[in-house]
Amino acid sequence: IPRFDANEIRRIVAASKESGLIRAATPADRIAPRKVATLAQPGQPAPSAGPMRTVWVEVTPAQAAEWLKNNFVNRPLREDVVQSYARDMRNGVWVATHQGVAFSDTNALIDGQHRLSAIVLSGLTVRMMATYGLPATIEGSEMTTMDAVDRGRTRSVADQLKIQHGMANGTLIAAVCASLGAICYSDRTRRLTVGQTLEIYRAFEAGVDFVIEHRSRAHGLRAAGVLAAFAFAIAATEGTLHPDLRPSYVALVEGDNLVKGSPLSALYAFLTSADARLLTRGTDRGVADLVLNALHLELQGAKVAKLDLATEGTVFFRKLHPERVNRIANLFKLGK
Repeated sequence: IPRFDANEIRRIVAASKESGLIRAATPADRIAPRKVATLAQPGQPAPSAGPMRTVWVEVTPAQAAEWLKNNFVNRPLREDVVQSYARDMRNGVWVATHQGVAFSDTNALIDGQHRLSAIVLSGLTVRMMATYGLPATIEGSEMTTMDAVDRGRTRSVADQLKIQHGMANGTLIAAVCASLGAICYSDRTRRLTVGQTLEIYRAFEAGVDFVIEHRSRAHGLRAAGVLAAFAFAIAATEGTLHPDLRPSYVALVEGDNLVKGSPLSALYAFLTSADARLLTRGTDRGVADLVLNALHLELQGAKVAKLDLATEGTVFFRKLHPERVNRIANLFKLGK
């Protein structure tokens, strides 16, 4: 067993203290995180004044609201981001990471305004990391610390599906699931999170995989709203007396075996017309309603010369699997 020279250890510790590698604990270090998190007024020394440090904090809605008072210079708050974060918190899928909130050495909030606003909106206490004492200015430079915050490229939901979940079609799955969410929930559903996307995908997995596997390369036919509507209708009619809609999707994509005057024939004519070139991600919800209306009319054996944009088909297919629809809709409800 090696012997340690006590005098040598004392010498090393003393030298380390002198050089600043080791410092004595301050009273602030002994205060519970929630008390340390209480900030002074702008311009006054922060309770954590001194070396920068990071601690875990249980952030209550009241504490978040108090911290937001120190949000002096920041980018405009995006309400859709706040609602997205708050939904994850309410749905129990918010995950604590190294990304939390950060304050400068003058107490200004320089990172975390959306997270804190989401805590207030959700009404829940959320555990996250808080960093204190970041220098407001950088000596010898015109830059500030905030200039370096959030400069990296944000990973999209599609990126995460590909990287973390091994989904080669992550981009398409994300787009289709966003449209499925909009079909299930009538209100605005922008900025789905990875957790919400995975929930929707698992609920409609068989249909989503089928439409992606057999998708067309034509602009109108490959629209996410078209794929989502068929995935939704396929899931709705499974186990019912209605016919399987998979052959109808293949017929539409291939343009074969379409009966003249049928709703599917009219749908194909529109989706392959010059007008379909105007379809974008912003029109996916309307396209989904159009497709579901066509499928509803198809099941009725109706004949049409032209399709009208209506929601009767969406309502019809929703009623065939209300439990699944309500489960997905609840992902977007914040409640009281």
